[in-house]
Amino acid sequence: MAIQTIVPYTVASDMLSIKEIRDQLKDTGYPVTTDDIERWIREQGLYVEKYRRDVYVSYSDILMAHKDWIASKA
Repeated sequence: MAIQTIVPYTVASDMLSIKEIRDQLKDTGYPVTTDDIERWIREQGLYVEKYRRDVYVSYSDILMAHKDWIASKA
């Protein structure tokens, strides 16, 4: 019988650089800056990985923070 395991860390394919995330969110109608994304990372204590000069964070985590940010503006 197959069981689903709980993975305590983010799936690698979900990790994007802050600049890539900023570019993805620019067409949503609620564009953000890299400073906004970095603030959400700090405030929510999100897991990040640093590779060379880029910082990578879970796109799903940022989408949830973005949703909360939009809701707070309404």
